[in-house]
Amino acid sequence: MEPLRTSDPSRLAGHRMLGRLGAGGMGVVYLARSAGGALVALKVIQAEYAEDAGFRERFRREAETARRMTSPWVASLVDADPEAAAPWLATVFVPGPSLGEALAAHGPLPVRSVRVLGARLAQALSDLHAVGLVHRDVKPGNVLLALDGPRLIDFGVARDLEDTALTSTGVVVGTPGFLAPEQAQGGREVGPAGDVFSLGCVLAHAATGRPPFGTGSPDALLYRTVHDTPDLEGVPPELAELVRGCLEKDPRQRPTAEALSQALAATEPADPREILRAVRPARQDQEPADEDWLPEPLIRLIAERSAAGLGLPAVDDTEVASESADTTAADDAGAQPSGRAVGRRRLLVLTGGAVTVAAGGGLAAWAALSGDGKGNGSTAAPTAKGPVHTIGLHADLSGDHRAVGRAQERGLRLAVDEFNSRGGRPFTLAVRTVDDGGVPARSPAAAKRLVADPSVLAVIGPTTDDTALASLATYDTASLPLIAVSPGATVLGVTGSRSFLHARVTDTILPFYLRAYLHGTAKSHTIGIVDDRAADAYGWEISSALSRMLHQDRQPVVPKVVSALRRDFGPTLDALLDGGADSVVFAGYHDRAALLARELTHRHFAGARAAAQGVLDARFLSAAGDAADGWVVVAPVMDASVAPEAKAFAAAYRRRFDAEPQRYAVEAYDVARLIVQALSSPSAGRVTRQNLATALRGASYKGITKNFAFDKKTGSLVIDGRGVYLWKVDGGRFRYQGAAPFQVST
Repeated sequence: MEPLRTSDPSRLAGHRMLGRLGAGGMGVVYLARSAGGALVALKVIQAEYAEDAGFRERFRREAETARRMTSPWVASLVDADPEAAAPWLATVFVPGPSLGEALAAHGPLPVRSVRVLGARLAQALSDLHAVGLVHRDVKPGNVLLALDGPRLIDFGVARDLEDTALTSTGVVVGTPGFLAPEQAQGGREVGPAGDVFSLGCVLAHAATGRPPFGTGSPDALLYRTVHDTPDLEGVPPELAELVRGCLEKDPRQRPTAEALSQALAATEPADPREILRAVRPARQDQEPADEDWLPEPLIRLIAERSAAGLGLPAVDDTEVASESADTTAADDAGAQPSGRAVGRRRLLVLTGGAVTVAAGGGLAAWAALSGDGKGNGSTAAPTAKGPVHTIGLHADLSGDHRAVGRAQERGLRLAVDEFNSRGGRPFTLAVRTVDDGGVPARSPAAAKRLVADPSVLAVIGPTTDDTALASLATYDTASLPLIAVSPGATVLGVTGSRSFLHARVTDTILPFYLRAYLHGTAKSHTIGIVDDRAADAYGWEISSALSRMLHQDRQPVVPKVVSALRRDFGPTLDALLDGGADSVVFAGYHDRAALLARELTHRHFAGARAAAQGVLDARFLSAAGDAADGWVVVAPVMDASVAPEAKAFAAAYRRRFDAEPQRYAVEAYDVARLIVQALSSPSAGRVTRQNLATALRGASYKGITKNFAFDKKTGSLVIDGRGVYLWKVDGGRFRYQGAAPFQVST
């Protein structure tokens, strides 16, 4: 959702506007709250079109179409006034993403999801056709995802089967790439079979991640639709014939929407509510039922959006006091950093692109005011000079992930000490920590303590996925910049937050490094992938992204999904070996990786064994024993104690804390220096949280661990191949191997 613009109405027909959901050629769709408190999607015709008879007639038809629809898989009409000066209609708000957005963020859907998607949409079209209407613009952008099934929206180009008054000969109505040949040719009669063809395009796209007629100019897409065979490579065999039938050039050869719905629903639960059983725990004496219709990342995304504070009013700038003498040593949790074990970690979503490192402006100021950027600065306690700006740390300092939280605290304090030790600095830095104990229920309260302190301009943290998700809305409401060093749930990157930044690569990016290692370094040919359902979204993101890459490479792959209740990995390994796997990737966490490791050793498996950061845990070593040796892990964390590029940082860390730097300390140090660079930059302007958030999104900084640059719209880290490292188990220890390859070496 985008914020309202100054030209947007604040209220309309008793509805309070909350934000923009989208805009098209005819009007704008707002998120609004009705007088009764319900959230609705309110579509309003733009003023310049409201007086156009053709547009007004089209809008009248859309409102009438919506009134006639009673399908459970259509976003139902709440109210409408097509005769108003600014015609509008309101439908039930569906907080989930569009199918197009979901595919762009997470890739193709599993076959189960495609079946349910198709059955529900076909039923919606059948209901539409039963009342004498055709939709004519079925596409991923017009399908919203909800927990109980999809919703078909946007009936702006729907029409009665008998109505031809608004369709001129030669005019193409619909979206190229998702319309039928008879639509593509213009002027030909378009009936229910055209909607079925469009649904076939949607299902092919959902199953493969690619439109069946490719991409390109509208003319090229229209030509391919009429003359070319659709590209159905990658469509699961059990769906291929159904999809192919939908895409017959001759509309008479296509199935009806009702027949298609019945065929696709043949293997799905009869009761739509059954799909929600995935959120309830399975009985411990049986395998979990596979009745969820969406992958876990999308379920979490929908749930997060449903719970988000979308209706909150805009937040005013938070001005920071010029002097704040009581914040120079503000610590809510005074736990002394110690410990070394690293628990389960997850990642955040990124966008592709190249990094340009510009060492100017704020970077020059930071270099002049601190050490050399490698941890060489003095650690002497300063006397406050100028205003005091506080960097908050929101962390687990006392729970299961306290080693990570305390390492990040030490990295932050080292960077702050270095800055404060320099003469001539324009401001003084302070650190304030809050401890949520790794408990999501405690995370919002911890965040509120930092938000309430006006000197806190930015926050590093939280430590885990769940605590980050629980507190994200609190920080976003206050426009307080939040930079995550260790969390990684994909949902964090697609919430539309204005103040959140990813400071590391994501689960969906790590498979690039796994692929490069296995093919380029280990010289693997056939890769077995174990998707551990016990790892929820983390396992699915690693396994699905890697499988997709290997399929695109036309490399042999043997995928295997393992129930969360299974403890015996023997049958899993049998399936991998029967498929010819000469290497194994485990998409899960350390505890169950140890089970697979022992089974591989028992079978005398000599191929490569690899995993992502969820296995980089001392508990894997103790549980797997000798079977851990040889395993390789790709993780977005450097071993600063041995990495040459972190030599100066490690020396300063040892002097300051009399200990070896632990994982995530140097990453937090880098982020702290990034924050100070943004504070020192003229682009930060008047020192407010909002201005700093803007400056951070536009910043570029060359750190020890990686280059930092962010997508200005999403806050995602720009990828340049840096920031991920190899670790190998040797002699019962994780040994740092240096930077992981990003591309397959030739």
